Amino acid sequence: MLKAHPDPPLAAPEVLADCIRAVFECAQSCTACADACLAEHGAERLVHCIRVNQDCADICDSTARILTRQTAPDLGLVTMAIELCAAACQACALECGRHAPYHMQCQVCTAACHRAHGACHAMLIATAHAARLHH
Repeated sequence: MLKAHPDPPLAAPEVLADCIRAVFECAQSCTACADACLAEHGAERLVHCIRVNQDCADICDSTARILTRQTAPDLGLVTMAIELCAAACQACALECGRHAPYHMQCQVCTAACHRAHGACHAMLIATAHAARLHH
């Protein structure tokens, strides 16, 4: 779909597509992890993990949608969204990492959060480069 847009992408197409894919996958993993944690016996000890998963999922979903829109982007706003997404992924990876030895869903989610965090970092570098070209 990025190739079908008449405007050039705000960053290298492969970096942009990778970031969109990684944060959408992270949103899905976080949603599934929160749901699985709710089903665990003794879920009350996972309340913070569930909350962080839900917050990360929402932020990743919003960021992916922002990155998907290519028409007249506000690079400052886009950059802030990516930075927030990276921070949410890092926080979620840390929280799920605490539970990963005991809960498989947290292992999977931690890996997805790390991938999304890395993709956000690459996107921030590409976005900074794009901002220099536009000024």
